[in-house]
Amino acid sequence: MKISLDLLPQNKKDAIKRDKLFREILHKEVLFVFPILVLIVILINIFYLLKIQRDSNNTTYATQQKQTQYQELNKYDKDFKAINDASSLLIKIQNGHLHWANVLNHLGQVIPAGITVDNFTNKNYDIYLTGKAVKRDQLLEFKSNLEKDACFKNVNVPLSDLVVKENVDFQMDFVVSQDCLKVQ
Repeated sequence: MKISLDLLPQNKKDAIKRDKLFREILHKEVLFVFPILVLIVILINIFYLLKIQRDSNNTTYATQQKQTQYQELNKYDKDFKAINDASSLLIKIQNGHLHWANVLNHLGQVIPAGITVDNFTNKNYDIYLTGKAVKRDQLLEFKSNLEKDACFKNVNVPLSDLVVKENVDFQMDFVVSQDCLKVQ
């Protein structure tokens, strides 16, 4: 059998009880606060994870916006190139276009009275005319007018057309100057 002797004074016993009670309260407080601290750490981690995800989403969204803008710029660039190509083709066509109105105006000015042109044919810069002249002198005047005009070169009238004096059926060929066919 064991015998216990209580030799401690009452104030020491009260101090020991208080210390024991304090340790129990402290232990229960730690057990109560620990889950709260764990919860706070979890919430902080979730906050940082959401912040990182939001930042990555913002970066992705900004990248997608830039890609959309780049695609739109590329589309406009392609449209401008197509328009420029079409307009340069149009300019090339216009520069290569022959303006026969200038030649016909010159021809109308050099044809004397009494000459009628029945047929006007061209091949590149060569022109072939057939027609009727009331008198041979009018045909010769027409030929000399063509030779004097800077728009026409190499005027050729067959000698057989110059034999008849009146009601002359004639054929004539000549070359048109390239400068007369361009817009001025």
